[in-house]
Amino acid sequence: MSSNNKLNLEAVIKGIQTNKILEVFDKYYHDEVVMYENGDSTNRVGKSANRKAEESFVNNATIHEAKLLKTIVDGDNTAYEMYMDFTYGEHRIKKNQWAFQQWSNGLIIKEEFVEIKTPPTPEPSTNIKSNLESIIKGIQDNKILEVFDKFYHQDVIMYEKGDSTNRVGKSANRKAEESFVNNATIHEAKLLKVLVDGNNTAYEMYMDFTYGEHRIKKNQWAVQQWSNDLVIKEEFY
Repeated sequence: MSSNNKLNLEAVIKGIQTNKILEVFDKYYHDEVVMYENGDSTNRVGKSANRKAEESFVNNATIHEAKLLKTIVDGDNTAYEMYMDFTYGEHRIKKNQWAFQQWSNGLIIKEEFVEIKTPPTPEPSTNIKSNLESIIKGIQDNKILEVFDKFYHQDVIMYEKGDSTNRVGKSANRKAEESFVNNATIHEAKLLKVLVDGNNTAYEMYMDFTYGEHRIKKNQWAVQQWSNDLVIKEEFY
């Protein structure tokens, strides 16, 4: 593991923000780098092929804004979320995107870009605080599926540390919740903090549970966005 991964990632991000994409690509990407766009690495294997793709973007795009939202650094694995506003050809594009990197000797050897699907614009809510309290109590009383069915929106999107894979829509998320309920035994769910501000809420909880054969104890933040008194977006950290 290189101790410079954090500094090198910061340089890559700054390069995007200052229109020096090719310069940081040449400096910080491995000769054997493989890059993925939403799971597809077609024509993106090796530094030469990826530089051509980067050149194509640079020659056809004008970046208006590249706003860093989150950064995660854990050994040789890093990630960042960025809001991008750019014109590509004749099209103006605005989107949130996660980029996940794997490093080798201080160079990126694997990078995956995943566009974040965003929920519809929330509608006003009036019972957020009491509904959130019901969700928390449901977790503590082992009634996770009951509160999920009652208080989650049909279009809900849920993220685990920025990843919403297989977590778009109520049906997909219920399957994930069922999997947890069927494999987990909760020993303690202690509420530590609650934040309520308009359509946005969050709570921190100490969790002690057995999942499969593993005993897990951790503090976790859950962040919610509400629409018409239902959770339409939830992120776990």
